[in-house]
Amino acid sequence: MILARVDGNVVTSMGHNSLIGQTIVLCTPVDEAGANAGSPFAAVDPLGAGMHARVYVTTDGSWTQDTVHDDHSPIRNQVMGFVD
Repeated sequence: MILARVDGNVVTSMGHNSLIGQTIVLCTPVDEAGANAGSPFAAVDPLGAGMHARVYVTTDGSWTQDTVHDDHSPIRNQVMGFVD
């Protein structure tokens, strides 16, 4: 699990078929104080996190592939929960 901040939405004109209809957000890893702690990455967001929300992201590709219902999907990160 990665603690991250949602910094934007990903929009694409072409992509893998498994990602059609999925919300994909740009996340930046953060430390406990909220300071940047790594490079941004994309994640599937089935929960509807808003801009600047602090979230937990899983990097378990098989979990994310189950969410998009495709064992060959290239996405491996998924928003799993919010930080209050």
